[in-house]
Amino acid sequence: MPKAETQNRTFDVLPDPADFRDRLYTPTLIEVPPRIDLEEYKLAKVPLLNQGSEGACTGFALATVANYLLRRRKVDPDEIPVSPRMMYEMAKRYDEWSGENYDGSSARGAMKGWHKHGVCCNELWPYEVKKIDRILTTERIEDAIMRPLGAYYRVNHKDLISMHSAINEVGILYVTAVVHDGWYNPTDAGVIPPSEKKLGGHAFVIVGYNSEGFWIQNSWGHEWAKDGFALLTYDDWLENAMDVWVARLGAPIRLHTPRATATSLSENAGKAQVYTFGTVRPHIINIGNDGQLQREGTYGMAKEDVANIFEKELPQLTQSWSKRRILLYAHGGLVDERSAVQRVADYRPLLLEHEIYPIAFIWRTDFWTTLKNILEDALRRRRPEGPLDSAKNFLLDRLDDALEPLARTLGGKHQWDEIKENGILATKNAEGAGRILLEHLDALLNTDPDIEIHIAAHSAGSIFFAPLIQLLTTSGKIKAGPMKGKSGQGHTIASCNLWAPAITIDLFKECYLPVIHNGTVKHFDLYTLTDKSERDDHCANIYHKSILYLVSHAFENTLRIPLIRDQGVPILGMSKYVEQDAELTSLFKGKRSHWFQTPNNLPEKEIGASRSQRHGDFDDEKLTLISTVSRILETAIHDADVEFQRSAASMKSEREELDTHQ
Repeated sequence: MPKAETQNRTFDVLPDPADFRDRLYTPTLIEVPPRIDLEEYKLAKVPLLNQGSEGACTGFALATVANYLLRRRKVDPDEIPVSPRMMYEMAKRYDEWSGENYDGSSARGAMKGWHKHGVCCNELWPYEVKKIDRILTTERIEDAIMRPLGAYYRVNHKDLISMHSAINEVGILYVTAVVHDGWYNPTDAGVIPPSEKKLGGHAFVIVGYNSEGFWIQNSWGHEWAKDGFALLTYDDWLENAMDVWVARLGAPIRLHTPRATATSLSENAGKAQVYTFGTVRPHIINIGNDGQLQREGTYGMAKEDVANIFEKELPQLTQSWSKRRILLYAHGGLVDERSAVQRVADYRPLLLEHEIYPIAFIWRTDFWTTLKNILEDALRRRRPEGPLDSAKNFLLDRLDDALEPLARTLGGKHQWDEIKENGILATKNAEGAGRILLEHLDALLNTDPDIEIHIAAHSAGSIFFAPLIQLLTTSGKIKAGPMKGKSGQGHTIASCNLWAPAITIDLFKECYLPVIHNGTVKHFDLYTLTDKSERDDHCANIYHKSILYLVSHAFENTLRIPLIRDQGVPILGMSKYVEQDAELTSLFKGKRSHWFQTPNNLPEKEIGASRSQRHGDFDDEKLTLISTVSRILETAIHDADVEFQRSAASMKSEREELDTHQ
């Protein structure tokens, strides 16, 4: 990041990149006075902060905004200073630039951080210069949600009328501008003189105005200018301004039950994430490119956050349990981040009730949108304009055969390869998220070997777990597969539950089968659709079989060619390939491995019961989850209260389905 350092000050604020999604402030007809005096603002007794030499002005300026709004709140005013450090660290998570290992940030990033997380008090997250402390502890999260940001708007920085109106409405503006040498030489009256020597970007607040310019509050301590305040002329502002934001506080709420957390995260609840972040956060490992931890965004995290789960969150929550169990879960390849988090919130009440601590890998697959576009493009290349001629009905039976090579060529195989690579690298990469988790899990199990580890995965999640299971369970050197040559940790997995796994049978035999055979994985349950259900499924109503058929026929290494190479690549989640494999059919004749085809008519309270009819059903089908939990507990659970909230992806799919019938 470019920055300037002058007189021990760092100027590294960057202008907000253009984003037409910003909501723009519109002035109302409220009367705008000719001036708002500085003395009027000072009545609020807002703390005057000092950022020192670190480039953290975005956090300090926004903390000043929060301090003012909280003190001036008509109901329950709050004089406890907020944390500039939290404002600053969250700002870097929402900047458009990768990572957090840099000084400085943008105004929009800081606003997003406050909106997503709230802000805790300064006592819980104090500002200590150059001390790296980025962990969002539960204590900080729970305190922060009591100071949420409500509505916030961008103000046109060139529109002085809008700025005057916004100050009059709210009392304070959060701004950034290029500062110059005149900032080091204010007059006795606090006026910043003009200068041609530019120093860099800086964040501060505007708290009043008169006919000459804006009154500002800086974060350079009381010794600067007029007791920490200065007058910035309109000429100076119009020449050097970058960004302006105006905001109002939100109303704090508390949620006391896991069910309320899941409901508030759902698409129907709108933007309630700030209130539920702290509840779901200790159960998530967020993964970005190359399998490494995803540092940006709502659920961004660093190594310290993973350590915090194992060293603080998990021990605190499970300390009174009679038996500690950890469930590692990986979602499928068609799931976006928000839907994946929603599932964690949905599963959490049932799992915690039965003393199972879930840790979910959110690995940003979201293949669905890309796949739908690829299939639509492939279909356009195989049909004429206008309605199809009924005389060509016989060709419909061959449509899937025609779409498969096109979907492969148009990017389907490349996208699928990328998903698999990211999943594998999470453990294979020494800095991968899976590898980081395993280091902490290994230490925990060596301390308390009575803790049970369980695995559950849907679709592509089975690929994600392939190297992780190798490394976790193998004793000595690993002989084959992605982790070949590495030394395993030699731990036991109490149960492994795969729902419609997208892993190839070859990779399954390399990574899973050896440790299932030797008993290191004590119980293995496989859930697949029946072949009829697989063929009755569809992808976006374009490809008329399940996604696993498309993967098997078109996206794996060998392309299926009708009559010439009539079989696709064998996938574990497809019943027809399981039936054709002698080693697998032999496996399921034993007592420790079970294969359940769905939808089935097993009694609801029996392990293996599932009513899943499509590939995408498994992760939000009640009986499948209950059956998996029963396997983990080694006893059928009764009267389980499970409720799945509608995800954004689910609602979008339904809307698109309805659109096709207009």
